[in-house]
This record gives sequence, structure tokens and C-alpha cells, in this order.
Amino acid sequence: MRITEYNGVGGVGHVNDLFWIRNVSHRACTLRGYVRAAFDGVYGIGTPYKDPHRLEVPETHLYGRGGNALGGINDGRPIPTVTVQPGGVASFWLDGMDIQVGNPPGRCINSHLMVVWLPGSATSRVVQPLRANGFYWCGGFSALPILPGESGSEPSRPLSVFFGTSG
Repeated sequence: MRITEYNGVGGVGHVNDLFWIRNVSHRACTLRGYVRAAFDGVYGIGTPYKDPHRLEVPETHLYGRGGNALGGINDGRPIPTVTVQPGGVASFWLDGMDIQVGNPPGRCINSHLMVVWLPGSATSRVVQPLRANGFYWCGGFSALPILPGESGSEPSRPLSVFFGTSG
């Protein structure tokens, strides 16, 4: 399985990143649940330079389809078991803030490397950010469930819903 960042949407302090999980093997694979993610980088922008290292970033799970989270499924619906055929794609979103909020405000991270574990796997996969964007979260982030197809939503929606006609 290969995990890549497909695209991201940001606005008014909120960030949603869509990731694809592509089956690069010659046999079908099943997934159910949420990825677990960790980031390597530094805390904050404008802080004295420190060598990149594993960052502590709180992770929660949510269904999505509410608030500012894009994708996901409606609350109360069961999380599906996703069968990914050879060459096929499943997807998920990460949702969070890119501005400091709260009292005290959440600590921000700047990372150019994400490590992801698929449900039930002890083996991690490295994910590079889209282009040179990096991963930037303030406080924590929420992972939405792995869903079939490219849109990270169930029912599946066209990618233009999230990214416009050029997405």
C-alpha cells in the first residue's frame, strides 16, 4: 500500500488534507478504521532552529460531515470495511487548525514528513507533503475513517466538490 497526499483545503484557520491509499500489490487488501499518524519536524515557525524530531501532536478520530471537516461519513453510520483491489484506491482526510486557538493556545508544528500506520499494522509508511507545502497543525488534528474511492467521503462525491473544477 502506498499513501500519498492528494490535495488540501485551507481557510479561516482550518485545514483539511485528503490522502489516497493505493494498492500497489497484486492481491486485494481490506482496511477498516482509522490511520494513526505521527510527524517529524519542529515546533512553531519563528522559533529558534532545532533539529527535526518526532513531534507530539494529539490525534482524535471523528466521522466527519460536520463542522469544518470535509469528507467522512454521517454520525451513526458504521465504518465500512474497505476492499482495495490491485491498483485501486481508498482515501481518508486529516482535519485540524493552522492557527493557535484555546487557552492556553495549542502548540503549532511544522513538518515535512508524516509517518502513517494503517489499521492493525505494526509497519509504518512515510508520507511526503504535497509539493513543498509541509504539514502544519496547531494543537491536534482529527483523522476521518478510511473510505472506498478517491474522495474520502461516503457516499462518494466528486473531487470538484472539495477542490473546484481544477482539483
